[in-house]
Amino acid sequence: MNGTGSASPDRTAHAEFPSTQWSTILNAGQRGSPAALEELCRAYWLPLYAFLRRQGHSPHDAEDLVQGFLARVLAREDLAEVGPEKGRFRTFLLASLHNFVIKRALHDKALKRGGGHLPISIDGEEAERLCGPDLAAISPEAAFDRRFAQTILSRALGALREEHRARGKEASFAQLAPLLDGAEPGGYGPSATRLGMSPGAVAVAIHRMRGRLRELLRAEVRQLCSSAAEEEQEMKHLLEIWSR
Repeated sequence: MNGTGSASPDRTAHAEFPSTQWSTILNAGQRGSPAALEELCRAYWLPLYAFLRRQGHSPHDAEDLVQGFLARVLAREDLAEVGPEKGRFRTFLLASLHNFVIKRALHDKALKRGGGHLPISIDGEEAERLCGPDLAAISPEAAFDRRFAQTILSRALGALREEHRARGKEASFAQLAPLLDGAEPGGYGPSATRLGMSPGAVAVAIHRMRGRLRELLRAEVRQLCSSAAEEEQEMKHLLEIWSR
């Protein structure tokens, strides 16, 4: 996303890194925070599916593997093994999935599906539609990263949409959101006409929306890290992906 990728990340230093969803889960280890862990898994299963499909697994097998992997994660069997190199949620997911695929045979359906319980609902057709462009990536890792970055962006945009809806400006958001990547042909004039605003006012509104979107992106990334250094590294990595 050009409007997002071209901006430099906020470098404000944190006196003390706040407690986040991921740091809370890591600190709890195998003892607690099941709701926080399930929320993250429910939000970020699609990059796992994209990775497995790019590895050559069929849609059905990729779905089975994702379900089995999430059942294992939600049973907290992998958290005790998390070390410094897996401090970020993204790197934990990918490294743990690698190990899971190596250890588990595809025919072990009962174990992979948590004894028949499906912890996270997966829509295979929707996954194929969303991951289609990612399957042309150079590597499975690139497909995973691209879909992970897109998931973060989608969640931040959803939060921005909800903020506009709460202020009674959902229609305005629908008109302006497509312009976050850049002005449409003819500049901001057509949108200004539709919204009953001046082109200058539209430009100001877009500028503010981009600034707020950057804040929401960083807030989402922060929830997936356990330190300020990890947050900056993750932002740098994701900004490179968004700017492509």
